[in-house]
Amino acid sequence: MSFSSDIKKELCDVRALSPQQAEAMLYGIMYASRMDEGRPLIQTENLDLMNAAAELLKTVFPGVHTGIVRLVKSAGSLYTLKIRSGWEDVSRRFGDFSGISGEAVSGGDEESGAFLRGVFVSCGSVTDPNKEYHLEIVLPENSRTPVLMDFIAEHGMPLKETARGGSRSKKTVLYAKESELIEDFLTYIGAANHSMEIMQVKIVKDFRNRVNRSVNCESANLDKTVAASNRSTADIEYIFSTMGADWLSPELRETARLRVENPEMSLSELCGLFPEKISRSGLNHRLKKISKLAEELRGK
Repeated sequence: MSFSSDIKKELCDVRALSPQQAEAMLYGIMYASRMDEGRPLIQTENLDLMNAAAELLKTVFPGVHTGIVRLVKSAGSLYTLKIRSGWEDVSRRFGDFSGISGEAVSGGDEESGAFLRGVFVSCGSVTDPNKEYHLEIVLPENSRTPVLMDFIAEHGMPLKETARGGSRSKKTVLYAKESELIEDFLTYIGAANHSMEIMQVKIVKDFRNRVNRSVNCESANLDKTVAASNRSTADIEYIFSTMGADWLSPELRETARLRVENPEMSLSELCGLFPEKISRSGLNHRLKKISKLAEELRGK
């Protein structure tokens, strides 16, 4: 099961909803359905969504009689919720869906969250956060998208929009790519567990990035150490082969010997091998002096 399908399965469990939340979620499902002869056509391949819609209709409109029609296709089953009688009750309560009904989505954040819950399970999706951060909502009726976008923004979650498809089938897509915004949206519609999952994935990603940066930094420093050591070693070996080790002063001869014997060590590590105390800058000064002598010898 995909990350998005797992979220929808959780959200389609409507048993704990209050009557007001149940009404708002049902309205959200219908708002996110395409219209057919003036009625929202609740049609989906998601059996959990179909069962949730049927349960919500029975709860909110006890006098409405419904039936589920299943069409078996090669790719799976397509379910359609048919309202056999009592549509007038729904229409009087929910209106024509041209805007978001203040009567159906009354109250505060709990009802608004339930409405967006219904919208999301009908036409929303979230990408697995291990791959990327991406949430989107694609309403079947483009005319409703601006109203929905404003509604979501009014509740502190400004989504962006883009167009998808050809000129005849172009759809307006509402989307978010910021992990914090996706987390807020999922929490708001009742999927707090999956919001936490995104947070945990982000923590792991951040930790891995920090480790990688640290490793890369250490690797870069090691490369610099090796390069500097190779240059110093080449200069020392040139002096030894042309003039002999005794040509150097005692302190430079000792420095040269320790550098050649320990090419992998950093200057700080090399300082610890000297019998007398020497600072990193002092050691660096000696090595530069050796390199200068080698340069002068090469120039002769």
